[in-house]
Amino acid sequence: MWMSRDAEMTWSPGSLPGDVHSHPDRLLKDHLEGTAELALELARKHGLPVESLLLRRVAVTHDLEKAHPLFQDYLLKKRGKGVNHAFHSSCFTLDTTRNLWAAEAVRCHHTHLDDADTACRFWIKREDDLAELQSHMREIVPSWKFLVTQEEWEDFIDDLWEVKIGKEDWLSLRSLYSLLVTADRMDAIGVSSLDFDPLPKFSPMNFGKEESTPLDGWRQSVHDDCMKNAGNIDGPGLYTLTLPTGAGKTTVGLEMAHRLATKWGYGTIIYALPFISIIEQNASVAKTLFGKDSVQEDHSRAYGELTDDNGAKENSWARMSALFRYWRTPVVLTTMVQLWDAIFDPRANASMDFHRLSRAVVVLDEPQGIDPRLWDGFGRMLSFLSEKWGTAFILMTATQPHIGEGREIAPPDLDFPYNRHTYSVLPGKHSLDELPELLCDKLSVDDGSGLIVLNTKKSALKIYQLLRDRLDGPVLFLSAWMAPRHRRRIMRYLRYLEKKGNPRRKGIRHHLISTQVVEAGVDLDFDWVFRDMGPLDSVIQVAGRCNRHLNRDDPGNVLVAELTGGNGRSFCGMVYDDILLANSRDILAEEKSFGENQVPSLVKRYYDRILEGLSYKPVWRNIEKGKWGQKEDLIKKEDERRNETVFVELDRHIRPILERLCGTKWSLERLDEKKRLVRQAQQYLIEVPLKELMRWQEKVATVSTNDNIPLISRYGEEEYWFIARAAMGIIYDRVTGFVPADMYDGSDLDDPFI
Repeated sequence: MWMSRDAEMTWSPGSLPGDVHSHPDRLLKDHLEGTAELALELARKHGLPVESLLLRRVAVTHDLEKAHPLFQDYLLKKRGKGVNHAFHSSCFTLDTTRNLWAAEAVRCHHTHLDDADTACRFWIKREDDLAELQSHMREIVPSWKFLVTQEEWEDFIDDLWEVKIGKEDWLSLRSLYSLLVTADRMDAIGVSSLDFDPLPKFSPMNFGKEESTPLDGWRQSVHDDCMKNAGNIDGPGLYTLTLPTGAGKTTVGLEMAHRLATKWGYGTIIYALPFISIIEQNASVAKTLFGKDSVQEDHSRAYGELTDDNGAKENSWARMSALFRYWRTPVVLTTMVQLWDAIFDPRANASMDFHRLSRAVVVLDEPQGIDPRLWDGFGRMLSFLSEKWGTAFILMTATQPHIGEGREIAPPDLDFPYNRHTYSVLPGKHSLDELPELLCDKLSVDDGSGLIVLNTKKSALKIYQLLRDRLDGPVLFLSAWMAPRHRRRIMRYLRYLEKKGNPRRKGIRHHLISTQVVEAGVDLDFDWVFRDMGPLDSVIQVAGRCNRHLNRDDPGNVLVAELTGGNGRSFCGMVYDDILLANSRDILAEEKSFGENQVPSLVKRYYDRILEGLSYKPVWRNIEKGKWGQKEDLIKKEDERRNETVFVELDRHIRPILERLCGTKWSLERLDEKKRLVRQAQQYLIEVPLKELMRWQEKVATVSTNDNIPLISRYGEEEYWFIARAAMGIIYDRVTGFVPADMYDGSDLDDPFI
């Protein structure tokens, strides 16, 4: 491959004319210099081992084609269609760096990275275009002096036919790409210098201070042992922290990450979780421990005010988070999917957070939900980044999957000191309609509060309809067919009932019927639990909500059974992978009943069996073979049917938000306002299969509301659906959320006027 040019060979954007712009309010020469300074500062801040001169040349050439008169007319006079500036800018990059991957970072900085073979073929096809390209470069930038010779060009093209590609090339390209894209976006919105806050102080939690429950003293002991072991860690690497549910994992993980980051002089802690609902819960813990200004919630429904206390627009640096979900605080709570995308997603904006992983401590909480076929490749990637960048990864869960070869930090042979619950597994399969009788027969449903977890939204809704009048006390419901605003209200009410319902306080008995949204990380406590058949780790996670805080004098009961629909098909088979289910069925059938103290050995046996004959997805092989434009999905999609975006008019706020979003022509300068409105609107959003919406549209076609607004309709040029306030109690239930048309059991539709 071509070698880099002499380090003394330089070109300055200052030679560009003073009337050439990159953006309406930004001179091109200033944008190129600003991007270069920010990229270099980012690399230094995060300790990325990139060649400074190479990075600078990438940055100062990435937009040179914008000097084209056609682009200037389009930008400043709104005439014509402009030009595709990325490719011709990359020709300048290639000329001054003699580096294929540097040129590719520029060529793709507004789109996505290509496979290495695709990149090579792109340039091979231009083998005969050198004279034309150089003529164009001289015309656009007359001061440009560093033009390759015909012989050099031919050598470069010849090398592309048999270029050797490996993981080091990927890391080099991905690093340049992340730094360039981030610095480019920063400079474009007005960031002039970086404003990273230092790692904050940590306010540790003393579990044993008051010992309000029998578990607090044990939690403090576990905490102290984990911190002692963390003190013996001699350097970054891949680690595991395997702690039982209820051991205070969140606090232990965050404090451990802080201690290690402080020890090594790192400035970043990234805490990744599987579900948005858990992030919102754990973020409050993190803000208590670190201070709210040091913690960023990064997920699709997180939004903050873009004004300060005086009403002025917030600074450009802060807008990076709002516009691009950029990790700008020292402590970031994000989703596992966002972390995965930062590493593997070839799209430009998705790569922006990649460089933040350098010299960071990354905690992966509840990673067992990752598709087992990805474990090997993901583990290799984590080890690779740890080796090259000094990143520390901590995989933290009660049911530790086999992702890489991590060193355990938790105390050896850590067992829960009490038997909080016992498991019973019913043999065979059972109809969904049998569940009420099974619960009464196998569980003491009148003894305290209960949790029932089903695998599909429809089966959960059906059980709610069957049980809501048969169980004493409030019966609540949770599923993804409830808007986030609705779900949060239910969670607040659940915590109120739980506090009132503590048997030691003789309070209110209550019950929750739910899908898997309560599976991991949700701090709820029930006296008994039912779980439809699922992967063993999922069953155990749900069981962690049974007698979680040891409020009962005797163990709680966890019942597991495989439920089927009217067609005899198991609901678990509609959701989960056959490999996971087959091994779960085998192990649970062998045990039939067991205590909590047997869980660790069962989990080990479960994961060992999964790995036998498992065919891994080529995550790591794709990196080694140059297939960088491809990305495996992190978590297996549970529902492959086409889902539609639906906004629900829970209150009067959502309609004006949607009207502003649809009725405004959004410019780049107002993009932050648009994204803020979008995030507010997402609090009213659900996703529903198209066929379910079509059934409702047909069912209510002859029904009119008092304000002549359809109960359900397309909204905003057919982009999404809208369920009107008049449809509350019909299409959308105030308790259970969206109701499929074939499950609606009311009579309101008998009246043609609502």
